[in-house]
Amino acid sequence: MVMEREYLLAIDIGGTFIKLALVSPTGQLNGKSQVRTPDSLEQFCSIIDRYYELQKNQYNIIGVAISSPGSVTEAGDSLGYSSVPFVHEINLASMFSARYDLPVSIENDANCAALAELWNGEAVQLKTFACIVCGTGVGGAVVINKQLYKGANLHGGEFGYTILSSNLKESSYDTWSELGSSSAITRRLTQEPPYYTNWTGPKVFQQAGNDHDKALASLHTFFHTLAVGIHNIQYILDPEKILIGGGITRQPDFMNQVHSELNNIYAEKPFAKIRPSVSLCQHLDQAQLFGAAYVWLERYRKGERYV
Repeated sequence: MVMEREYLLAIDIGGTFIKLALVSPTGQLNGKSQVRTPDSLEQFCSIIDRYYELQKNQYNIIGVAISSPGSVTEAGDSLGYSSVPFVHEINLASMFSARYDLPVSIENDANCAALAELWNGEAVQLKTFACIVCGTGVGGAVVINKQLYKGANLHGGEFGYTILSSNLKESSYDTWSELGSSSAITRRLTQEPPYYTNWTGPKVFQQAGNDHDKALASLHTFFHTLAVGIHNIQYILDPEKILIGGGITRQPDFMNQVHSELNNIYAEKPFAKIRPSVSLCQHLDQAQLFGAAYVWLERYRKGERYV
């Protein structure tokens, strides 16, 4: 039994999976579990209930920390649209607080990823940085003077909405998410002739290594878009560092391809003298769990030392 140690029940709500774990105030993670994201709020609550009941007799659970899609308000509502519709149906913070009689926090998933790096990851020594999260869409977050910048409309760091390609004659405007998300890599291969099926991210990288021309072209678009976005962030925010997260960053040679595309930009724009410092996020698929816990600690244990 480890009841004497305190833990937070951390919940990361993703478009494909729900991740669950117990995170201590000193950053220890235990009991990680992953299940497919359900279709309904009722199914979601059943998943969390089962995990909570399993853990509460072994661990001293002091609160619930949630990472969620959407623009999350101070009151805990998740606004906007996402690939997980049920998070917008109810105030999850209020619901779980009443359900378990525990203090609950909730924050946007990309913001959680950035705060995880600030707490005990790649950004510990930084004051100002941006975080790009490449997934089904492109998420992001901005931290200024060690404080999360949410913006006037809770859209600070929503890099996926930025337009990175446009055509005046055709009135077309392509966003970063449409061109440079992980899902865009495979979408291009299934929507353009010759049509390919059953593509996954790892398969695209594998086939690109075999000189598959369409796979190479789709990856080139991805890395080109990412480099343009990094360049723009550097000159809009001028952060100390730009971090990149998401499962795609695990692919071998990822950073070499990023720097290769950045080299192309600075060769064409020699007046741009400030070269961005770019690194990968440290926490990978655990980032939102750590970040959600950090948000809870900042809300309910502000001023205490977490590490």
